[in-house]
Amino acid sequence: MRPGRPGVRRAAAVLVVLALCAGCASLPESGPVRREAAAAGGEAPSAPYFNPPGPAEDGSPAAIASGFLVAMQANPLSTKVAREFLTERAARTWRPNRGTLVYEAFTVTPGGSGATVRLADVRRLDARGGWRGDGAGRTQELGLDLELEEGQWRVEDPPDALVVPASFFDRSFERRTLYFFDPTGDSLLPDPVFIPRGGQSATNLVRGLLAGPGPALAQVSRSAFPRGTGLDLSVVVTEGGVAEVPLTRELLRASPADLERAADQLAWTLRQVPQVSRVRMVVGGAPVPLPRGVVEVPVSTAPDLDAAGDTESVLFGLRGGRVVAFDGGAAEPVAGPLGRAGFETRSLAVSTATGRVAAVSEDGSTVFEAPLDQPSEGEDVRQVLSGTDLLRPSYDRFGGLWVVDRTAAGARVWLVEDGRARQVQVRGVTGEAVAAAAVSHDGTRLAVAASGRTVARVRVVDVLRTDEGLVTGTGRSRPLSVAGDAAQAVDVGWRDPATLAVLSRTGAETSRVDYVSADGSPVAPGLVEPSLFRDRAVALVVSPQLDVPLRLVTADQRLFTLAAGGTWPRTGSQLVAATYSP
Repeated sequence: MRPGRPGVRRAAAVLVVLALCAGCASLPESGPVRREAAAAGGEAPSAPYFNPPGPAEDGSPAAIASGFLVAMQANPLSTKVAREFLTERAARTWRPNRGTLVYEAFTVTPGGSGATVRLADVRRLDARGGWRGDGAGRTQELGLDLELEEGQWRVEDPPDALVVPASFFDRSFERRTLYFFDPTGDSLLPDPVFIPRGGQSATNLVRGLLAGPGPALAQVSRSAFPRGTGLDLSVVVTEGGVAEVPLTRELLRASPADLERAADQLAWTLRQVPQVSRVRMVVGGAPVPLPRGVVEVPVSTAPDLDAAGDTESVLFGLRGGRVVAFDGGAAEPVAGPLGRAGFETRSLAVSTATGRVAAVSEDGSTVFEAPLDQPSEGEDVRQVLSGTDLLRPSYDRFGGLWVVDRTAAGARVWLVEDGRARQVQVRGVTGEAVAAAAVSHDGTRLAVAASGRTVARVRVVDVLRTDEGLVTGTGRSRPLSVAGDAAQAVDVGWRDPATLAVLSRTGAETSRVDYVSADGSPVAPGLVEPSLFRDRAVALVVSPQLDVPLRLVTADQRLFTLAAGGTWPRTGSQLVAATYSP
């Protein structure tokens, strides 16, 4: 994995708090509530120690219902006191690990032998700790029935979920990532989840991994673990940094290739736990040997599986009618045909993996493709697509070139492979007004920015492929909102394999960049927060590799680069367009 994920606006940081719980997380159900050691350096400080009171003697139904909600805020996490508010039957059957409801505020309204709890601004997470995609501002009512047991009111029908306020999550939970393979088994796709901080992180991550990918990745990813594989007891991290992962016997049904892939999934997922340096799978108390003859895998294994690409990202641009490459700050024409003068083009895409460059003509009617470097005999510039108003193209890692044409009847999506173009029907995109589009480097999702709206909106569409990487169509199409003031979307790109960067216009001479998670969840902390850009930006220049800086191109052909402090210093000029490869 590449370092660091850039920070977000304060409002987005609040949303992180809203989503930070894993239903699949280990929530202690018994034992004393006790104080834990201070958080390790670099982590957010722990929430204040809180041992909630139990049920008050002769408490009313409303008081018991309120006390039940408060008791779920025990820190360190424990459901022991919360169960004291339940009937004996409910205490035995309550399963708070099946989901999470996170709210900003609650009110309790009594009603006979029951109470209605109204939760404001609710977010939901599934049993894995994955985001359920609910929009902001949602309210939810919980009707709680209470019964008298030994003369005291107790809750009989608690929801099978942990129900806690957003403030509780700010310091108690953290965003982490599970990793699942793309259909080809050649890339690991990130799937964000939210788990409690503390000593059970490794166990919670493995449980989430074994539960499989969430809805946002379900159609475009797979797990190497055989169906039914479970975690047998907890993950143990030895003093030497080895995470021993005890798994059920279903693991032994895996093919040799899938056994290796399963180890890679564990290594990539558990590298987020600071104490873990190696991973060992165990079944029945015995280490499981991998086909390569080892039983331990370093967490740094398989860098080539990075969905962001594992080759150096290079900046290319259009200057003086030529495609140029920037090497050490100097711009030199590429050796291929489009590096020669005389071409009038307005946007481009480059694939160093396939050695191809594509460019859209200045009037937007044609897409040309040519070798990036010196062509072989007979190779030259060829026309691969004609249209009405062709937007900037983008390559996936398979060499597929994705282009959106804005026609009088709305958007048409085209895929060019081996010089042949075919139209792809995309729900929520085909026939709609579109400002920009970009395929993810791993080729599993297409991001599209809608045009003609006063509030920026984007859409993420699953790209369905065979295990050989051939595109068979598109699947789930989900709209995403961009937080903040009213703005019109101008461009979109992949800032990492799970996060979009969205360029929007906030005024005649101001623009801004926002980050949006591809699954709709709060954005990971650590991203560089861009300041307002005080000029008219017309395009993003963005790489999914986080160590590569984000850039903007303006209408007057100037290039600006996002600095570590969030400012936008000017770094180039006379560029009609720019792009990164891969």
